Amino acid sequence: MKERKSDMTWWLQNNIRMIQNNIRDIDAKMDIDRHIEWLKRFDANTLQIGCGGITAFYPTELDFQWKNPYMDGDFFGEILEKCHRNGIRVIARFDFSKTHECFYPEHPDWYFRSADGSPVRYHDTVATCVNGPYQRERSLDIIREVLVKYPVDGIFFNMFGYITADYSGHYVGICRCENCRRRFREMYKEELPVREDMEDPVFNKYIDFKKRTVDEMLTKIHYLTKSINPDCAVSTYATTGVDIVRNESNSAVDRPLPFWIYSSSDNVGEIEGSYEDKVSSNCCINAVDLPYRFMGVSDELNQIRLYEDLASGGGLDWCIIGNFDDYPDYGNFDSVKKIFRHHKRYEKYYGHFDPKTRVMLVKEGSRKELCAEYRGIFRMLKEEHILFTIVGVDALESKIQEFDDYDFILMPDVHSISEPVFDALRKTKAVVVASGMTLEQKSEQVKALFGVALNERISDVRGTYMRTVPAEIFEDFDREQKQWVFLDGQYRTMDLSDGTRGFLPKVEKAMFGPPERCFGHRDTEEYMMAVNRQDNIYIPWNIGTLYYKLGYGEFKQLLLDGMKSVRRLPKAFETNAPKMVELFLAECAPSTYMLQMINITGYNGMTFFQPNDIEDLWIRLTGLDPVSVEEMTEHGLVPVEYSDRLTCSMKDGEIYKSYLIKTL
Repeated sequence: MKERKSDMTWWLQNNIRMIQNNIRDIDAKMDIDRHIEWLKRFDANTLQIGCGGITAFYPTELDFQWKNPYMDGDFFGEILEKCHRNGIRVIARFDFSKTHECFYPEHPDWYFRSADGSPVRYHDTVATCVNGPYQRERSLDIIREVLVKYPVDGIFFNMFGYITADYSGHYVGICRCENCRRRFREMYKEELPVREDMEDPVFNKYIDFKKRTVDEMLTKIHYLTKSINPDCAVSTYATTGVDIVRNESNSAVDRPLPFWIYSSSDNVGEIEGSYEDKVSSNCCINAVDLPYRFMGVSDELNQIRLYEDLASGGGLDWCIIGNFDDYPDYGNFDSVKKIFRHHKRYEKYYGHFDPKTRVMLVKEGSRKELCAEYRGIFRMLKEEHILFTIVGVDALESKIQEFDDYDFILMPDVHSISEPVFDALRKTKAVVVASGMTLEQKSEQVKALFGVALNERISDVRGTYMRTVPAEIFEDFDREQKQWVFLDGQYRTMDLSDGTRGFLPKVEKAMFGPPERCFGHRDTEEYMMAVNRQDNIYIPWNIGTLYYKLGYGEFKQLLLDGMKSVRRLPKAFETNAPKMVELFLAECAPSTYMLQMINITGYNGMTFFQPNDIEDLWIRLTGLDPVSVEEMTEHGLVPVEYSDRLTCSMKDGEIYKSYLIKTL
């Protein structure tokens, strides 16, 4: 069973069932007693609710915080006291990213500045800057006032850090206020970059600048908080100085497809796989988008997100705008209550999983454009029911001693690694598999790890193919008589060192139209997959990205065949489960495992329907010898038969099943 470093702090119990009410100013007049009754109906044990920052929901004595004009008395103080009386913890929500516009004339140095020097206004608020006196000093005064005044269980900061777009999504660029200019000059002896450009070395320094300045502020907040109340958890969308790492599974009407169905598993899995002293709180946003906060996503999607939170080892976290009484869409309320009720009944088994996986998937978090390669590999593993642990690249050093516990360490489009991690990867017994543009700026590391020398990046690719040879490696293609697989997107050419084998020779592009001219393809000696003496695999093109965006199974099969050629794929079970059934297996107590399944078959890429009925689904555990198996039903644990396999069905819209498995 996974042991946390300490059990003295409440959040490390990892049994949170949280509802976040993103309250509006007018909600200061809501009936608090009725709100408590709503929370009890949901079986919530934690409430996250507005406290300070843009609006003070308590009688602040600070003259730089806007007081809620709709509030009589002490809204936050009253709801905190009544929640505590009913056994519900309260996390105070702050937003220091903006202030009311009334403070702008007197304190212009608090605020974000666009390239033309103008502030960023939204309705009656103005965006502040991380390096301005408001966020660096006044925010600490607000936190101190609240912590001294109230016995809060936690504090959370919304939109913490550097913001480059307003609430309407309008791009506002890099902040060019004098505070940012001065600090960047002092730290890097450079002027601020003009635009976000990953090819610009100054912008890469700016990425480091943002992290260092945000981490500095989070460290100050953490120190202040613990000096006043050591039992108060700190939470935001970061990992430095934070006890509860917040993420979101959300939607947006303009977000490009494909839709990331595994969002909750991804968000929770990274924190659970990377940190022993933090817990994940992945907020499942009910709203379809920020401009449409008063309509919920489909019930099936909402359930998938919440169940993935649970199955991946996190708590429950769900959010609506405003209060329950005047929220106009109750469509998801019953299923949320059902899921919260399930967690309450079985909470002693959740939140302390040890999945004992044999595959590590490294997640690069510094560049958003790298997501597609990672997501494609993630999706391949999920569909093939191969269990894996996600580790953020920044947490790799803390996991070095565990590298040999894995059969494979997958690095999709990982931009850089530290020297200690590089040294450990050279020595590990695990097979290291890199794809996309992994370490392309670190040619010596690539040569040492993978036995290849990277050459130029090729972007004129359209019309190029790969030949699926050697046949004994890609035998599935040989059986299907599929000799070519297309190549698209950028790739790097490479020279192979002695002892490094080349697979998938490139077929040079030729004319592709009109049909009468479609000939002239030429075999080359350029290889699109390399395997060195240590069986490490380098794929210098975006195999994961192509699968994520286009879905052709050939890309998945190329990767799996390459991996199988050097080591047996580690599978914790044999099963006939459809590829769109997400499976989880982890130790949850001594000699006790939890098997979980989420039926995602109702998802067609855009729309969510009731999932398909699945009859005679069976799972045979390959590494365990069960002495008893019990289904975790809404009425309690029900024994089920397990001879050489577990057989079950998922019918009538059932999305989730879970079983407790006792072993010797």
